[in-house]
Amino acid sequence: MSRKARCQHLLEKSVHAALSAIEIYNKPDFKYREESFSILMVNAWELLLKARILQLNNNILKSIYIVDPNKKRKDGKPYKNPKYKTSRSGNFLTIDVTNAMKQLDLPERLQENLGLLIEIRDNAIHFMNESKLFEKKVLEIGTASLKSYVLLVNQWFDYDLSQYNFYLMPISFFHNHEIQSFSINKEDKQHQNLLKFIAEKERDYPSDENQDHNISLILETKWVKSKSVDALTTFKYDPDDPKAISYKVDSEAEFKKKYPWNWTDHLKPRLKSRYKDLKFNPDFWKLKAQIESDKKFSDERPLDWNKPSGTKKRFYSTNILKEFDKHYKKK
Repeated sequence: MSRKARCQHLLEKSVHAALSAIEIYNKPDFKYREESFSILMVNAWELLLKARILQLNNNILKSIYIVDPNKKRKDGKPYKNPKYKTSRSGNFLTIDVTNAMKQLDLPERLQENLGLLIEIRDNAIHFMNESKLFEKKVLEIGTASLKSYVLLVNQWFDYDLSQYNFYLMPISFFHNHEIQSFSINKEDKQHQNLLKFIAEKERDYPSDENQDHNISLILETKWVKSKSVDALTTFKYDPDDPKAISYKVDSEAEFKKKYPWNWTDHLKPRLKSRYKDLKFNPDFWKLKAQIESDKKFSDERPLDWNKPSGTKKRFYSTNILKEFDKHYKKK
């Protein structure tokens, strides 16, 4: 039986750390929720980044060791081959999450998200956080971080995470107007500094659904009234499972929400500005028709909602860009 590659071992440890972070966060009454989540999630990222570095360096452990520039020969000259730092027990020290990020040259938005997560982790270790504003920001930053984590695990290692529930449950049913009633000026000085730092980053990198990575993602909880079970809007989790709940468009508003773009005004100009190798040739139209056949990305609706048999027009989900990303190079 062949042994697992070193990068694979680190990858699995990373996934376990991420799952632990989610499990603890989603407990209904856990007193160290945000602190524990940030600590474990940063650990998950560090292990994932180290696994990637090993993968790119033929699983050579030296690629993640810390070079010790102070170790020299007795005559004061540097060694021909680098020497590495060791712990008190004599084990080699490995790079931290920040240096791993630098080695991999991650996308800027992802670097900023991880920077905020690390800042929250550092703040959590040295201080007990009790603040509704802080809890809200951890949820938003953590959700964005998990989205990026799942994306890179799949891109780098083709590792299937569908067997797990990689999502964070909303921490409360606070609405935006209720959250706004909590003033940052009422926070202690350390919380003020952290929240202001997060706010500055969010202003510099506002959420953009067309980006693979984001600083934070805002979650909204809405209550809706319904006269019957048929009026419920449902979503299909697994398109290949006939027993799964399917998505049902029950109103014009719901259709517009799911498919906000048309071809001429929205999708076409975005494609032209997004890719450097895009050509509207037969291959493109064939690919477009193939993607349009999946109702996750596109559907048709009557121009007059009250005349379902009348002239129809095609509209698109914003997620369709991710499908084109698989075939064209971004600028």
